[in-house]
Amino acid sequence: MYDGLKDNKNAEKWTEENVIAILSGVYDKSAEPDCYLQEIAYRNILTKGQWDYIGDKYKDNKTVSGTIKGIKANCQINLTSAMLQGKVKETASIFLLKAIYGLVDKQVLETEHKGSININLQLPDEIQDTD
Repeated sequence: MYDGLKDNKNAEKWTEENVIAILSGVYDKSAEPDCYLQEIAYRNILTKGQWDYIGDKYKDNKTVSGTIKGIKANCQINLTSAMLQGKVKETASIFLLKAIYGLVDKQVLETEHKGSININLQLPDEIQDTD
């Protein structure tokens, strides 16, 4: 590689300012009530590859990563709200929330202990009046 081209950022398309401007538009789209998936939010703005590239490249940038988290949160809230209003079937929304957003069912494990349990309590010798 030519020495003059090393670390050359002149032709870089995805500058921080450019990415923040693009993601602002995606964020606005994700805030619309019928936007249930982040893919819908960035459709016609970014490709899946570009979305992934931006997420990886700017993962340590608080503004970019915070905006991406906000986009995901908006879509998640929209999906949940639509489910509660009956606009989206419960099974479909539960599947999407688990598959795309990584949510899991809460599991309560009950255990049964057989045998005895010893509890030692030490009480004061005298009980004082509180009057």
